[in-house]
Amino acid sequence: MNIVILAEVSAKRVIGGAERVLRQQASGLADLGHRVTILTRAPRGDSRACVDIGSIKEYRYDVSRQHEITFVQSSVAESVRVFDQVCAAHPPDAVLIHQALAGLGPITRRFATAPVWVYVCLSLAHEEYLTRNDRPPSLLGGVRRRVNSWARRRIEGSVMRRCHRVLVLSEFMRKRVVGIHAVPEQEVHLVPGAADPAQFTPATDRAAVRDALKLPRRGLLFFTVRNLVPRMGLDNLVRAVAALPTEVRQDLLVLIGGDGPLRPYLESLIREHHLFPHVRLLGFVREEQLTAYYQAADLVLMPTAQLEGFGLVTVEALACGTPVLGTPVAATPEILLKVDRSLVAEGADALSLARSLRRLIRRFRENPEFHGQLARRGRLLVEREYNWRQHCLMIEQVLQSSSSDQYQAAA
Repeated sequence: MNIVILAEVSAKRVIGGAERVLRQQASGLADLGHRVTILTRAPRGDSRACVDIGSIKEYRYDVSRQHEITFVQSSVAESVRVFDQVCAAHPPDAVLIHQALAGLGPITRRFATAPVWVYVCLSLAHEEYLTRNDRPPSLLGGVRRRVNSWARRRIEGSVMRRCHRVLVLSEFMRKRVVGIHAVPEQEVHLVPGAADPAQFTPATDRAAVRDALKLPRRGLLFFTVRNLVPRMGLDNLVRAVAALPTEVRQDLLVLIGGDGPLRPYLESLIREHHLFPHVRLLGFVREEQLTAYYQAADLVLMPTAQLEGFGLVTVEALACGTPVLGTPVAATPEILLKVDRSLVAEGADALSLARSLRRLIRRFRENPEFHGQLARRGRLLVEREYNWRQHCLMIEQVLQSSSSDQYQAAA
């Protein structure tokens, strides 16, 4: 099949979950023998109109960033222009839309160009926007925030309902898509998110990994990597560490990777609770360092407060043989309850996190084999259910069945 993927992020450099899913789907489908082309908005500071990612070509278009209206208008016009350019040479058999605005122009103006359109929903656009943009103090700012949220919801719903199928990474997101955008349930397909078991592997020598990262060999090391935004619950994590008794956290070091607007607030919390020996902000963690940090850690933390559409960090850490403690929020329990109930906290608040941390720390210290059991179960779960090859095979099956359905409808 000739598959075109429409996105607002680039697969060339992975800086977050959206980029990772885009690249893994594109490369995975290419490995299955399909011709894959990506069309995306040009990243800031990179003016190249086309880049190669293995056998995949990624075409880019520029947009106007003067204000919201010109941004949308230019995104629609330029995405259609590049879509026409690519499809003239190789008409698509299927189009995957990763973000709504990237697909708005092509699906509304060029719907007949492709027989199959599929929306890949990682999270709902308006909910993601609201969690990243706190309510401003001014009336005008509040109105602007509401309008932005409304527009994102309308655009995404319009694009999604035009598609023949919608793919989601979790049962949680399936329910959100059906409930918020009124997409028929039979058109929403669960294709679980994944990790690469060949890239994310258990450490053969954890002490050596810690040495390479200049981390202490001794003591408990916990790690998380998140965008530093409110929905990630990182402030609750810092407060949870502060709530641990002194003797419990005496040899504990918590590493928080990632950048974002919440960093100054987290720094102030760490100062307020005198946690400098126990909590460290790492800043942005490069993709090539992720495996090492997962391997070095005794536990990876997912303190999400809201909106976890899947949680790639969770399965990547499990693939490395590192247990994950998460909150009972959104999609996280769907994964962790398959490993052990102790890995899901009672709540997302600081005290619930502190209680779960205290229990796990005690069990790790009293029974080291318990940690090994969790590590083995997590790794086996990824190998069995959460790997990218299986993920892409499921997408291929959806595309083929959708193509067959459209052919029969036309006949």
